[in-house]
Amino acid sequence: MARYSNSDDREDSGFGLGSWVVGLMLGLLGGASLAILFAPKSGTEIRGKLKESAQDLPDRMSELVDDSLDLYASGVNYLQLVMEEQTMRLRRAVAAGKLAAAKKREELELGNSSVLPFQHR
Repeated sequence: MARYSNSDDREDSGFGLGSWVVGLMLGLLGGASLAILFAPKSGTEIRGKLKESAQDLPDRMSELVDDSLDLYASGVNYLQLVMEEQTMRLRRAVAAGKLAAAKKREELELGNSSVLPFQHR
């Protein structure tokens, strides 16, 4: 296996985008030819099915749009709930931090006394 240290040293294999497109077109033509030759239905039946499918397309597209909008709304609602929950968690954490800081400040101000001002001996 040869290793190349520089991409400029590699030789072009001659297969580019043009070759790929030509291969794609030949494959499409061959597949379409085989489909026509071995189709189980006649041309009239196939045209009838295509016409029915084309007539049903607006209804299917409408359903698809409605389903997509419902999914979008559900996603937005879910994200809103998650954001509210995270906001509440953050607020609780900040409040706990403030309380801990106030307690520590009070401890330091009293000089680490074991008796707090509100406690009696």
